[in-house]
Formats: sequence, structure tokens, C-alpha cells
Amino acid sequence: MTDASTTRPDPATAHAARLFLQSAGRRYPLRLALLFGSRARGDFHVGSDADIAVLLDGTHRPCLQTRLELADIAYDVLLETGIHIQAVPLWTQDWEHPESFSNPRLIENIRREGIPL
Repeated sequence: MTDASTTRPDPATAHAARLFLQSAGRRYPLRLALLFGSRARGDFHVGSDADIAVLLDGTHRPCLQTRLELADIAYDVLLETGIHIQAVPLWTQDWEHPESFSNPRLIENIRREGIPL
């Protein structure tokens, strides 16, 4: 995480992320959440999604199942806030060994521009 980590998300994004993480935290052992992408860089526009990497502790579960469950939570947040959360679930082993992850460049990008939530 570099310069982006010293900034804060805009208030609407921060509110949507907080709602999302509160709900996700009731279902998953969250270790860390990072906002990345256009809303982290500050170059978003109306309709931009909020990309959130969700670092999960525990046993690696099927990614598709986890993505779908997080998408359900994100949909509820969208209805309440108008901001679409695009969650990227990552387990501790993915984060610590990105070379074993299906898209190591994605993890590099998240580390570079991620803002802790």
C-alpha cells in the first residue's frame, strides 16, 4: 500500500463499505478489508463500483460460493446506498503467497493502491 493508503474514501463510499463490512463480518472471519480501484484513487464517477478486497482468516472455501454470498450482501448495500460493492474474497494464504493465487497481479494492485477500511 502506498500513497492511496494515506487517503480516505469519500463519505458515501465509506458509509457503504461500513454497512457491507458489518454484515460480512457476521458471516466471515474478516482479517482486513481494503478499498482499491477508482474509489481508492479518487478518480471514480457516478455509477462506479466500490472494489473491496476482503481478507479472510480460516479454511479456504470455494471462491464462487463466497463471492455469491458477498454479492448478496453487496446487493442489500446497493439498495440502501446506491453504491455497488464489488467484493474480492482473499484468504490469508492467497495474500501471503500471491504467486499461488489465480491472479497475482490483482493482489499486487490491491497492495499498491488499497486503503484500509
